Amino acid sequence: MRLSNKIFALSLLIAVFSMVSCEEALDINDSPNNPSSSTPALTLPSGMLYSGQVIGLNFALISGFITQYWTQSPQAGQYEVYDRYNYNGSATSAGWSNSWYGAMADLKFVKNQGLEDGLTNHAAIATLLLAYQYQVMVDLFDQVPFDEALSGQEGILQAGYETGEAVYDKIIDLVDEGLGMIVPGGVTPGAEDLMLQGDMEMWTKFGNTLKLKIYMRQSEARPSVAQSGIQALENSGALFLEIGENVAISYPGTSGNQNPLYSGDVSAAPGLGNVNISGSASVISIMLDAGDPRVDFYYDASVTTGNQLGIIQGEGVEEDGNDTRNDFSTPSAVNVAGPSTPVYYITGHESLFLQAEAIARGWMSGDAKTAYEDAMLAAFAFAGGADPSSLIADGAAYAYNGLESIHTQKWLSMAGTQCVEGWAEWRRTDTPQLEQSVEGTAANLNGSTFPRRAFYPVVELSNNPNAPANTNIGDPVWWDIGE
Repeated sequence: MRLSNKIFALSLLIAVFSMVSCEEALDINDSPNNPSSSTPALTLPSGMLYSGQVIGLNFALISGFITQYWTQSPQAGQYEVYDRYNYNGSATSAGWSNSWYGAMADLKFVKNQGLEDGLTNHAAIATLLLAYQYQVMVDLFDQVPFDEALSGQEGILQAGYETGEAVYDKIIDLVDEGLGMIVPGGVTPGAEDLMLQGDMEMWTKFGNTLKLKIYMRQSEARPSVAQSGIQALENSGALFLEIGENVAISYPGTSGNQNPLYSGDVSAAPGLGNVNISGSASVISIMLDAGDPRVDFYYDASVTTGNQLGIIQGEGVEEDGNDTRNDFSTPSAVNVAGPSTPVYYITGHESLFLQAEAIARGWMSGDAKTAYEDAMLAAFAFAGGADPSSLIADGAAYAYNGLESIHTQKWLSMAGTQCVEGWAEWRRTDTPQLEQSVEGTAANLNGSTFPRRAFYPVVELSNNPNAPANTNIGDPVWWDIGE
């Protein structure tokens, strides 16, 4: 397909996407996209775009603030609720809607129709992305529908909920199902695969790395399950994503074809005008103290001073008007929140950090220090290409010291580029140690220091009697037993 036609097709999909209200009172079994009148080739990019909206904007905002990549800028207040730990179900309405009614409904259609039409590689991609999306939903909400989800055509209009632990086991089965569908040399997607353009070897690596991530997420809650699953992966000869192998949606950057965070927050129309997000000192101070050149990749310098400067988490809410957003660092206008910035799902450095942790725990073979240093090489290659050798040498700021190094560096490497994953990983490991936001309150935390989950949106609680009641944002999801 010619580039101009690809851009037109993407524009058309985004135009259709923008016409669907995120606030409609719909059951999660129904899709406003009506994919039954479409084809796998047309519906696959639609599902991917919805998913990119969820990962790159809807859930990225709450995750990026709570895991302290970002904080509220002075002289604005759109995201104060996150710094104050005072968010509710309205914060997740768009992400919930775009996940169930958009991405997952479309992907399920591609899976089913692809199998019926003999397009098994289309179906495989959709199945792997469904598994990814289900994990995101469990990691944020804990209990979610699975067996009865997306089953409106079978007459199930109010889906039953299942425990996060049960859904995790079924996600593994879903990944295996998707991997088993891949037909080397078979019909593959072309331009409609907005992520890997039909590269099924890369989709196989994505599926294997996703399984590794799903097992590692259970490291504290079910270590025996995690260990046996990871060892089985290694024994099977599974190949994982490597340095520079990033699975992401790319955006042309032209009007109507832009990164979701850019279009939703940075741009003046239809976004909020780029006045709300500042860089958090929690990340920026670590990088500056270490002399880490990646700070320039993730954050733009203060306009006022020309230097990097983060705001102590939550302090921007309290500014008295003397400071402005220009006095502090902001997410990079190219690498994090630019019009053509990709939305990353799994990166090569994330994969290598996962492998390093598995080796450090004795669940994979190899040398943990070497694996950690390989992951650092990949992380620095991703973030500008600087050489980390001096920082990871013995006695240096980022020298290997076990799991703490792996967890801290994985968290740093996702600063603004993988917010949803970063918050999940921080909750699993509680590393690094973060200070509570200066505006944080214990009112919604149930004795916890930090928020540990998202809230179900009001539309779901109102329309599905099976939905669990919201309790406290400090209640952990099933695998989060660190605090």
